[in-house]
Amino acid sequence: MNNEAEKMFEAIRENELEAAQEHFNDSLREAYVAQDIEGLAEFAESLHQAGFLEEARDAYLLLKEMAPQFEEWDLFLAEISIDQNRVEEGLDILLQFDQSSELYPNVLMTLADAYQTMGLYEVSEHKLMEALKILPDEPVLLYALAKLYHTSGKYQQATTLYEQLLNHETKEMWSENLYILLADCHNITGEFEKAISYLEQVDQSDHTSDSLFQLGVSYLQIKEYTRASQVLQDLVSKDPDYMSAYLYLSLALEENLQLEEALDVMLEGIESDPYQAAFYVSAAKLYVRLNQPLEAEKQLQRALELEPELMEALLLKIDLMMDQGRFQEVVDLFEGEQKELLHQPAYEWKVAQAHNQLEEFEIAATYYDRAYQELNDDFDFLTDYSQFLIEEGNQQKLAEVVTRALMIDPDDFYFNEVKEDRLMNE
Repeated sequence: MNNEAEKMFEAIRENELEAAQEHFNDSLREAYVAQDIEGLAEFAESLHQAGFLEEARDAYLLLKEMAPQFEEWDLFLAEISIDQNRVEEGLDILLQFDQSSELYPNVLMTLADAYQTMGLYEVSEHKLMEALKILPDEPVLLYALAKLYHTSGKYQQATTLYEQLLNHETKEMWSENLYILLADCHNITGEFEKAISYLEQVDQSDHTSDSLFQLGVSYLQIKEYTRASQVLQDLVSKDPDYMSAYLYLSLALEENLQLEEALDVMLEGIESDPYQAAFYVSAAKLYVRLNQPLEAEKQLQRALELEPELMEALLLKIDLMMDQGRFQEVVDLFEGEQKELLHQPAYEWKVAQAHNQLEEFEIAATYYDRAYQELNDDFDFLTDYSQFLIEEGNQQKLAEVVTRALMIDPDDFYFNEVKEDRLMNE
C-alpha cells in the first residue's frame, strides 16, 4: 500500500471521514500513475476485508483497467456485488468465467455462496460438488459444503464433514470453531451428550457466549442441573447482556430446588432488561412456589402491561384468582378488558370453571362445551369436564367424553372407573 492508503486508514481511525475520502482518491491516483498493481491489490484486499465495499469495488475496477489480463479482479468484484446484495449482478460476472480458468473452483464456490444467499440450497450444493470434482478433499470446499448442510438442516451430512475436517491439519483456520459447530448439530437433533462431549473440548478462551449458553442448556437437557447452573452463571458473569441466560440459569436452579437463588437470578434479569415479559412470568412462578401469591400477581401484571395477550401470564393470573376464590373477578375480566380473548379454548375453560364455582351451571355448561371442541385431546380438561358432567347428571355428554378419553388412552384408570361406575348400566 502507498502512503496515501495508510493515511486513509489513519483518518478513519480518527473519524475524519472527509480526509479519509481525500486520501482514498489520492491513493488510487498515485497507484495509477506509478502503475503499482501489487500495492493497489493489497489496498483493495484490505478495504474488502475491512468492509469498505464501495471503495474496494473502485480499487478493483481500476486494477481491471490497469491489468486486464488478471481474471481475479472480476472474481473479487462479483464477491463484492453479492456482499452488497446485488446478487444478480454478481452472478452475471461469475457466469462469464470459462471452465478452463484456473480460478474456476473459486468461481464455483462464490456461485454456491450466491445461490445459498438466495435460498437455492440444492443449486448451491451442486456448485460445491462440481468444485470438489476438480479439487477433491480441498478443505475450504469441504468446510463450505459442511456449512451449507448445517444451514439447510442436513445435520448428519454436516456432522460427517465437520468430523472429517477435525482430522485435517488446517482445522485452526476456520472462522468458527469446529467443536462448537459439531455441538450445534447434535443439540438440534437432540443428541445432547454428544454435544456436551464436543463443547467440553473447546478451550476456555475459545468459548463464545453462544457456545457457553449451548453447553449450559445441554447440561440442563440431561438433568445435570448443578453443572448447568455453573456454566450459565459463568456466562451471566462474563456477558450480563446475554438475556436468555437468565431464564435458563433460573430454571436450572429451580430444578435443583434452589428457589430463592432462582428468583434472585430472575430479578437480576429484570433489572438488566425490564422489557422482557417472560422474565416477569418466570419470577411470578417462583413467587407462587415460594407461597407469595401477591408478589406473583404483581409480576404478572407487569408482564401483561408489556404483552396484554400473553397467554401464559394471563392463565397464571387467573389460576391465582381462582385459588383465592375470586371467581366473579375472573368472569368480569373476560366480560370486560379481555372480552376479545374468550374465543380461545384455554380461556373458555377457565371461565367455565369460574361460572361453575358461582353455581351458574347453565353458563358453565356452555363454556365447557365450547372449550371441548378444541380441548378434546387434553386429559386435564377431559377429567375436569367429566366431573362437571357427573355433577350435572348429563350422562349422554359424559359418555361422549369418556369414550373420547379412552380412545386416547384405553388403560386410563380414572376414565375406566367412570365408565364402569357411571355408564355400564345406562
